[in-house]
Amino acid sequence: MGCYVVLSSVDADVEIVKETVKRSRRSTTQSVGEDIDWRILIMHYSERDNKTIYFCIDVNK
Repeated sequence: MGCYVVLSSVDADVEIVKETVKRSRRSTTQSVGEDIDWRILIMHYSERDNKTIYFCIDVNK
């Protein structure tokens, strides 16, 4: 189990979401953050063949 970090020179929300969706095509993925926009963007970019994406506000929960 590892952690993947995204560095972005543009709108970070969109880049983070795109990477989350890309990674969820191969395995179950967890997205940690408080921004509700991420959830909306993930629904927009996701496809039917994506694995499960879990949302968490606090990484310790």
